[in-house]
Amino acid sequence: MEKKVALTLIGFLLFGACSLWAAEPVKKASVLKQIASVEKRGLVNFLTAPAEWVYSFKGEKKDHPKAWPATYLPRSFLNMAIRGTSGINDLVVLPWYVAASDATPLTRRFDLPDYVWEKR
Repeated sequence: MEKKVALTLIGFLLFGACSLWAAEPVKKASVLKQIASVEKRGLVNFLTAPAEWVYSFKGEKKDHPKAWPATYLPRSFLNMAIRGTSGINDLVVLPWYVAASDATPLTRRFDLPDYVWEKR
């Protein structure tokens, strides 16, 4: 019985190890495509930053049903500023760093979605 359990465990380990020797599991996009997607994301975020007034209203009313009148203005202004700054950062700064490192937008660091219309 112990031998069967040991052989079964070794078999599971070997099945998982085969995928580790894959040559390239995911193909990376070219640097120019990555730069274009970062530029597009930055332009969309910069142009849709004022839409945070609407989406912050929905989120604050849902998250804080009684205190939303006091939290709505600061939250919407902060979200709009973060999204606009992230768009400018994507347009000006991140294309220079795409090939060297990852290009995550500033909105992810502030726990906001990549685009204003995505769920929070």
